Formats: sequence, C-alpha cells, structure tokens
Amino acid sequence: MGVLSGILSRKDLLVVTGYQGTLLRKEGKAPWIRLPVPEGRDLYGVVVSPGGDLWAYGDRGTLLRSSDEGAHWSSVVLSPAPRFLSSVSFVDARTGYAAGAQGALYRTTDGGGRWTSLSLPTRENLYAVLFLDSSHGLVAGWHRTLLRTSDGGATWTPVTVPMQRVTRQKPSYNALYAAGGTIYLAGDHGLLFSSTDGGASFSPIQTGSFRDFYGVCRTGDGTLSVAGEQGTLLFLVPNAGGGWTIRSPLGAFHGSDFLGLSCGAAHVRLVGTRNTILLPSH
Repeated sequence: MGVLSGILSRKDLLVVTGYQGTLLRKEGKAPWIRLPVPEGRDLYGVVVSPGGDLWAYGDRGTLLRSSDEGAHWSSVVLSPAPRFLSSVSFVDARTGYAAGAQGALYRTTDGGGRWTSLSLPTRENLYAVLFLDSSHGLVAGWHRTLLRTSDGGATWTPVTVPMQRVTRQKPSYNALYAAGGTIYLAGDHGLLFSSTDGGASFSPIQTGSFRDFYGVCRTGDGTLSVAGEQGTLLFLVPNAGGGWTIRSPLGAFHGSDFLGLSCGAAHVRLVGTRNTILLPSH
C-alpha cells in the first residue's frame, strides 16, 4: 500500500503529498486528481507561503513550487542538493527556510527563486524548521537536536528540553508549530512540549502516550492536536485548571501511521500509510 506524508488544507482546496512522486489535489466537492510532477521522488510534505505559493518537498533535495493553487508544479534546484528535505517554513512572501538531511538548511529572500545554504553546528538530520519572523527561528531533529537563532540563521545555539520521563532511546523531535504566541514541539515516545518565550525554553505537556508523534497543530477553538504512529490522534483541550483534558477520538485505531496533520477552524485532517486520508464528515 502507498504512503501519504503531508496534507495542506486551504479554503476549499486540499493538497496531499506521498511517496513515489504522489501529489494529489482536490477542490471543493470535485474528485481527487493525481497531478504529474517533475520528479517521481518521495514527497514528505506541503506548505503554503504567505504570498500564496505552494511548496512540496522530499527525497534527494526535491523542492517543487506551484503559483496556481497546486494545478501545476515546477522544480527548484538547491545547491548542494541534500539527501532529503523534510520541512519548509516561510516568514513572509519573500523569506523562507528549508531543512533536511545532515543539518542541511537553506534560505530564500526572493520568494523562492534562489536558495542559499546556511551553516549549522550539527550534522544530524533535521525534521522540522519554524521561523517566527525574519530573525527568530528553530530547527529540530534526530537525537534531541533543537537549535535556536535570533539573527536569521547566522548563528545557532542549542536548546535543552527537560525530558518528561526516561525513554527507550534518545528520541527525535519531529514537528514544530506556533500559534497564539506559543510554540509546540512534538517528538518520539509521546513527547510534547510548549514554549511561550520564543523557543528559549520549553515545558513538558503530559499526553499519557508512548507513541511517536509526527505532527502537531491547533484548531481555531484552541484544541491542540497531535498525531503519529499506530493511528494515534489526541485532542488536548485547555481546562479551567490550566491543564489539558485529553481525548482520543479514534480510540484504538491502528490502521495507519499518521504522517501528515492539518488543523482548520474546527476540524483536523490526516494522511498516513496505507493510502489513508481522514477528513471531517461535515
């Protein structure tokens, strides 16, 4: 069965990425369309920039751009090309960052026409990049790699995150997300953290799960959602005591590892292994 790895939800538009060059598009009530792409390589995710361009990324440095809501895509060449790209984050219509294998990080300041390689003090694989503005950003990845910059990526400092418990091995951090002045960091073994000081420090959020988390986002009503291996989907609802009420809406669903997660105003959308796409019913 196929592997679907990323999902973008924008108004009535859905775009899904997957392995072996899978790029799917659905608009409104129309059926899904599989799009031809310049490369047949594995794709790991898709994002939209503030300027409206869509960006898909994946294996062997693949970076694809669409300026027409995902109807057509073109390749953007990175030099040197990394083994893979796993995350893209845009600050505004012109400034963006792409992270990937062996500490690879690239920056564009012209809306994605040209990307420049940046130097990082790590060779670990990076799985997430998040920039809050043109100066302040974070990268996260393999073996608890978490670095922070306050000068647009010129220099980086490590961020130490307090472990909630002893894990079976040195975990990876897989996803970064920001909303309402809070940064969320999700990783292996059910690890979830939040930061309210721009990523200088993080506090643990107890989830009760030991599954690896691959995605985190927040819906418009403040519900925090995390998704990951073996069909894990948790909704964390803020309660009056300052903590979280945790729900598992899918129960013991083990049909797929959820690799892509998108939050809207009130609903979440997920994709994963075995060609799984889960969408709200209303």
